[in-house]
Amino acid sequence: MRKILLLLFTFLTINIYSQDNITNSRDISDDSRKISTTNSRDISDDSRKISTTNSREISDDSRKIFNGYDGGMMLHLGYVSTDVKPLNYKAKGITKGIGGAIRFHFGKHYRIGTEGYVSTLKLMDNGSYMKTFWAGLTNDFYWNFGKFMPYAGITIGGGALTDCFIFEGDNHDWISENNVVINKNPFIAIDPIIGCDYCLTDAMHITIKFDYLLGFGNENLYFPTGPRVYIGFIFFH
Repeated sequence: MRKILLLLFTFLTINIYSQDNITNSRDISDDSRKISTTNSRDISDDSRKISTTNSREISDDSRKIFNGYDGGMMLHLGYVSTDVKPLNYKAKGITKGIGGAIRFHFGKHYRIGTEGYVSTLKLMDNGSYMKTFWAGLTNDFYWNFGKFMPYAGITIGGGALTDCFIFEGDNHDWISENNVVINKNPFIAIDPIIGCDYCLTDAMHITIKFDYLLGFGNENLYFPTGPRVYIGFIFFH
């Protein structure tokens, strides 16, 4: 009888121990599943948040209207000519000068702003000249191709042409001259432009552009026309 009781006690003990192990393993499995599920949900939520944030930032950039501004100074050279009919004189030669521009960026490809220049054509090697000043509203479209940024546009504004013709003597002495003609006329300026920037950095470009300034005014305006080439540094903000 004792043997039978010992066998029953041993069997019950082994059975209880095995059930405890099974319960513990189930608990561990359930906990690991919960942890895995929680972690995967957290990772999924984080990735969704990051994706949503990035998409919102991209959307905000694409919806941005004002995208900063740029400005700088440029030197220029050109060749111009005109017939000054009242004086029966053909004015032609190299004109040179300086000026600058400031432009505001809207969207991804459009700029609008203002620019102004002065350009002087020296004549007859005696102090005679034709000096052209103009300024106006400039706007252009630009595109980005790596380090290069080509652009094309037009400036519309106004200016003044000042002429000084010395037909006797020169401006190198203090003797009054008798045969001198000085004339000044305003004009409406229309200036088509085309050019290209090279991006040295995001904030600084070197630019080269070409234009062909046209001036329209009264019958006494004899406007020198021809191409000009400009070079200068442009700073972006």
